Amino acid sequence: MIMATRVLLVDDDDIDRRAIKRALNCSHSPHQIIEVSNANDAFVQAEHHAFDVILMDYQLPGTTGVEAITILRDNPTLSRAAIIMLSNRASDEVVVNCINAGAHDFLLKEDVTPAQLKRSILQSQKRSELERKLVASYQKVRVLAEQDTLTGLHNRYFFEQALDALLLSAKRTPEAMVAVMLLDLDKFKHINDTFGHPIGDKLLIAVTGRMKRTLRENEMLARLGGDEFGFASGHLYSLQEVHTVARRMLAVFATEFDIDGHKIFCRGSVGIALSPQNGQSVKELMKFADIAMYRAKHEVGSRICIFEDNMQQAFLRKFKIEQKLRDATTMMNFGVVFQPIVSQGIMVGMETLIRWPTGHTTTAPEEFIPVAEEAGLIQQIGHWVFETALHSFDAIKPHLPADFYITVNVSPRQLAFAGFAQFVEQTLAKYQVRPEYVVIEITETALLKQDDRVTTQLNALSAMGVRIALDDFGTGYSSLSYLLHCPVDIVKVDKTIIQRITDADSRHKHVLEGLALMLARQHIAIVAEGVESKSQLALCNTLGILTHQGFFYHRPMPLAALKQILGAEESPL
Repeated sequence: MIMATRVLLVDDDDIDRRAIKRALNCSHSPHQIIEVSNANDAFVQAEHHAFDVILMDYQLPGTTGVEAITILRDNPTLSRAAIIMLSNRASDEVVVNCINAGAHDFLLKEDVTPAQLKRSILQSQKRSELERKLVASYQKVRVLAEQDTLTGLHNRYFFEQALDALLLSAKRTPEAMVAVMLLDLDKFKHINDTFGHPIGDKLLIAVTGRMKRTLRENEMLARLGGDEFGFASGHLYSLQEVHTVARRMLAVFATEFDIDGHKIFCRGSVGIALSPQNGQSVKELMKFADIAMYRAKHEVGSRICIFEDNMQQAFLRKFKIEQKLRDATTMMNFGVVFQPIVSQGIMVGMETLIRWPTGHTTTAPEEFIPVAEEAGLIQQIGHWVFETALHSFDAIKPHLPADFYITVNVSPRQLAFAGFAQFVEQTLAKYQVRPEYVVIEITETALLKQDDRVTTQLNALSAMGVRIALDDFGTGYSSLSYLLHCPVDIVKVDKTIIQRITDADSRHKHVLEGLALMLARQHIAIVAEGVESKSQLALCNTLGILTHQGFFYHRPMPLAALKQILGAEESPL
């Protein structure tokens, strides 16, 4: 049985109302019609009934159509209602204003026929439905942008924004302090290595649950990444109060955690920076709290440390790495490997990854790249990586399929260099590589800095035809605005998202589905990183994410191994 369309008809002219009702009744579609003659009665009806369609005259007693639309659209009950404006006459400006205010169609009364009215209602309902889906998709992606997907806490991006607002409001009470605390789980890597990452994730969720129960007014908690949590508290008036809050946080570790039958005892360390004593900016306080946390973790018997000006900023491990890194940079004792990017079974690109052999081991990029940035070595290393990548690409060009591309990771510090785009252009010419075959990968950090120098370089690269990829999307910094206002061509979804989409809890799947839908509408390509299983591959394909990278296909490999694969790849992978 066809459900009757619920219609609210708003018009102060009895003759016009009867004419519209006649057209509705002649449209051969069932309707339930409620009539009112003014906007106030319409608002009352909207509060008590869920309408599918609102047919409303533009000129109502005491209000205009735009005003009425605005009030109706602010009513949550009407989230499903399509709004169609009716008028005896209207200029183009009036029509545009109504559509901008939220109307889905505008009809002249003299032109209304049963067929036209039926068509307008159907089209308006469809527009309203698409609008709701877009809003729902945006809300899902916003969760990814501002919320940690594992614990449900706010992420680093949201925490830093909220902390900035807290510091601003704290200036009204200069006698009070704001404490920024970073809490890190001690030896969490050992827990992961011993019990496995799924147990480690559940431990983080359990820790989150305990900490949330300790929160009080004027306090906020976030997961900043890995096993690191951020905590901020305002309206503190003494160091004793600060220590009391920190001890309350650490009290969550007083008893062991029971995770899937495993009895796990873990500890935390807290580093604290105070405003205004240590600084008044988010950047300063986060940095100083991090330094204090390092001290708390490495000083015997100390689990709480408040930053002091005489603390050494250079940590011992970073100092040692920097010294070795300077020697390695002088001789460029680095190597590169390549990880294939696959679309629908065909290799379509490769990512360039730097490696630094140190003795019998290899130092991971996440360890030495931040040190290279701080030490001012990243330009030299980054230029070497880019040139090596293009030289390698040129060497295997005869073996490459059409439109095969190479990606190179670039640090924000490189992008802040005024001549970076020019260097890229010169290197492309040197190795005769077309710009459309090169993708520059940047992290969300590069965009978060909102540095005009970075934006200038990105725009210059985009203008010459080089594509831009946003790497590790969803790891904590994500902001939708960056996708809309920066020349991003590709989004690479972080492996932590991909590796959880097969869990029984399908929330990650829904978030990823919303992200894929939004990116498709913005004509931004999407790549799934960290695809390691057939089930992850199948689900990505189901969600419309057809380009993948991960161990399911290939691990990073030397150029010679990649060349062999390309030479043998005469049929799909």
